[in-house]
Amino acid sequence: MNKISCPVCLDLIPLVKDGIASEDSRLLVQEHLAGCEHCSDSWGEKTEADMGADTAMDDTVVLGKIKKQMMLFLLSIMLAGTLLGMVISNGMHMFYNGLIMPAIGGFGYMLFKRKAYFVPLGLFAFSFIWVFVRGLIDGILTYTGIIDLISMSAWWSAIFSAFSAVGVLIAWLLHYAFKKEV
Repeated sequence: MNKISCPVCLDLIPLVKDGIASEDSRLLVQEHLAGCEHCSDSWGEKTEADMGADTAMDDTVVLGKIKKQMMLFLLSIMLAGTLLGMVISNGMHMFYNGLIMPAIGGFGYMLFKRKAYFVPLGLFAFSFIWVFVRGLIDGILTYTGIIDLISMSAWWSAIFSAFSAVGVLIAWLLHYAFKKEV
């Protein structure tokens, strides 16, 4: 086997410990650690048997971690976009909801795929509660009745949901258009 330098070994040690290094890299690090006391101290108390036993590269673990991080990222984008859309919906920037809500639907399709219909439904429920509570806080009940407040909340929620449904549809069409033939 080829000998590797200490800096290269120190660069490879985290990858070997995380189990994402290739078998060749793992063997090179193992060989280097057997003859280098400085790098062995950097490795820690693990023995060679421990290093070979539990650091084999497992693609499913790595892909699972990446998928989990992507899901959290998409969920946070969807939540932030929904909150931004609700906040700006009562002002001069209402126009941007025509861009934000379809983007939320598109992110929802990327996240949920076949269950993406939950995105417009969830957005309807969230925006209904938001508009209803905002109407209560603004004192809309002093001017109109509860039926008007409910209908106004349902109207705005339907608009936001329709925009997000358009985003889901666009994302589905793009997915369908660029899908690889098997």
